[in-house]
Amino acid sequence: MSTTTPALRLWHLLIAASAFLGVTLAARQYDVWWTALSQHASLAAGFCYLTLSAAAPATGRQARAWTWVRGALATLMVLVSLAFLAMQHGNLLDGYSIFEHIVTPTLVVIDFLAVGSAGLHLRWWHPLTWLIPPLAYLGYYVIGDLSVYQALDPAQPVAFTRHVLLLLALVLAAGFGLYAAVGPAYSSTKNRLAGWSIRRYWWDGVDVGGGS
Repeated sequence: MSTTTPALRLWHLLIAASAFLGVTLAARQYDVWWTALSQHASLAAGFCYLTLSAAAPATGRQARAWTWVRGALATLMVLVSLAFLAMQHGNLLDGYSIFEHIVTPTLVVIDFLAVGSAGLHLRWWHPLTWLIPPLAYLGYYVIGDLSVYQALDPAQPVAFTRHVLLLLALVLAAGFGLYAAVGPAYSSTKNRLAGWSIRRYWWDGVDVGGGS
């Protein structure tokens, strides 16, 4: 079952458009634009939210999977935004940078925190698994010898390890922060309402009688 409404479809399309616009502007400015995490994260957000605009599942395994994806994207966007400001001297003058490091991350985080029923499907261990996307990029970065970021130079193993650990700690902090903002709050609200079907009807527009 899908909860896609015209308003929700437009919201998801807005996020996808912001993500793709950032990548497009970066591609116009740089000959080699596909090596940075910012572009990979924006592409992932663009394709994911374009898919969600067609049909956002309300219940079942697909809904749980999309909750994980949205959480992973929100965590990744926090990393992209905060790490960029620290490592790249906060250059937010270019159009691509505004979209990739401010607009799209903000929209993705708002979507996870305020749209839909993410808390219904969240588990405490999800933030640990949200390390997978940045670790995958790190592997691509090292194997491909990309040398995009001065602070991440494998030729300087001590500094490289220190910065990687710092970034992974940031990912964990962001992930558990998002979980704390959505999961417990959602459960608390659920417990104050008089039953599953009433809660789902008013919050999500779906009348069901079962749990997650």
